[in-house]
Amino acid sequence: MIAMQYNLNLPSDYDMNVIKKRVEESGYKTDGFNDLICKIYLYAEKGMNNTLQNSYEPLYIWKDSGGMNEFIFNGYFDNILNSFGWTNINIGITYDIHLEQDFLNSKYLIEEYKEIKPQRLLRGLSFKDNFKVIPDNLGEVIIYNPDKWKSVKYTFVDQIVDVLSDNIRVLNIGHIST
Repeated sequence: MIAMQYNLNLPSDYDMNVIKKRVEESGYKTDGFNDLICKIYLYAEKGMNNTLQNSYEPLYIWKDSGGMNEFIFNGYFDNILNSFGWTNINIGITYDIHLEQDFLNSKYLIEEYKEIKPQRLLRGLSFKDNFKVIPDNLGEVIIYNPDKWKSVKYTFVDQIVDVLSDNIRVLNIGHIST
């Protein structure tokens, strides 16, 4: 499985209702997309949940690269380019994914980043042990990127929990496509 995400940092005076409306009106368009396990329409609003700036940050989990390539190169990603300009797409490898049946009811995503420190051996390395355990969650996805030696855990929740720190953010979920 492959994960991809683009982070669109928006001006502090950007009307986030534009993003919410965009997701509300178009989010369903990726429902049932080829090879898509899920797309989580994520956004952050400056001043909410200790967020420093407005952003739109959709996260995609793909079964394999076929659907991802179709999305990027067959005109779908062009909608993002036309609306927001050129942006990089972050790519990661899915290490672990566990989604409860009701994960579609999630309202927030807790994002926790960790650096993968240099070590003599990678055999037996478990990313799960490095992250906070969020009780009563509706799902978890752990992704790593060996190009940058970073890992991230996304935890789906239906209410905000108090876990904020320097490496943890809370993002709002506008829609989840499966």
